[in-house]
Amino acid sequence: MAESEKIRGIRITSIFEELRQRKTLLKLILVDTDFEHLAMVTGLRRKESGPHFIIDTPQGFKEAAADIDICHIRFEFIGKDNINYVFTTIGGQIAGNQIYIKLPEEMERKQRRKLFRINAPAETKLCFSIKDTRHELQVIDISLGGSLAALVQTDSHVRHKPPFPDTQALKDVQLVFPAGISRQPIKIKTAQIKRLKKNPETTRYEMALEFNKISKSDQRLLNDLIYRLQRQSLRKRLPLDI
Repeated sequence: MAESEKIRGIRITSIFEELRQRKTLLKLILVDTDFEHLAMVTGLRRKESGPHFIIDTPQGFKEAAADIDICHIRFEFIGKDNINYVFTTIGGQIAGNQIYIKLPEEMERKQRRKLFRINAPAETKLCFSIKDTRHELQVIDISLGGSLAALVQTDSHVRHKPPFPDTQALKDVQLVFPAGISRQPIKIKTAQIKRLKKNPETTRYEMALEFNKISKSDQRLLNDLIYRLQRQSLRKRLPLDI
C-alpha cells in the first residue's frame, strides 16, 4: 500500500533548490480545466510576501487561465528518490515569459519507492542459471524492489509446466538493459519468486520477483535508471514547449 507523508517548513525550500539544480520535470495541471503541461523550476526568489519559485510560462497557459479569478495549480513530479511528490499552489504573477509562484506551505510525498514501477524498455532481460542451465526472462515492468517478467521460450514447443518451482530462490541474477540505456548490467545477489503462473493470452509463464539482496552501488544505478526512464516517459506523454 502506498504511503503518504506531509512535508513542511525548511524541507520545502531544500526540495525546490534540488528541483532547480537537477532540472526536474514537473507536470503542471491547471485545476478545473483540461490544461496540462511540463515545467521546470528555473529560479528561486524571495519577495515581500515570501519565497517564490519561477517557471517559464507554458504555451497556452495564459489562454487557459484567462477566465479564472483565482488559479489553483497542481504540480506533480518524481523526486530523486523515485517517489511521487504533489503540491498545489494558488495564484501566481506572470512577468514577461515567466511565472512567479509562492512556495507551497506543504507538499505531499505520495508513494513508497519500492512500489513505484515503470514499464521496462524492450529487450530488457533478467538472466540467471539453475543447475548449469541458463534462463532468460523478458522484463515487463521494474521497480527498486522487484520485477514482473516472462520466461523466454528456448524451444519451439509450449511449456506445460515451468522449469523450476514457484518457490525458487534465485542467485546471481543479472538485470540487462538495452545498450542504448545502460551497458552495465545490474547484479542482484538474491531474488525470490513471489508468484509464477501462465498468462492465458500469451501462454508464457510470468513471474513476480522480489529483489532481496543487491549492493548499494547497483541499487544506486537501478535508482538512477528508473528515474531517467520515468523522465523519458513523462516527456513522451505531455507536450514539451518549455
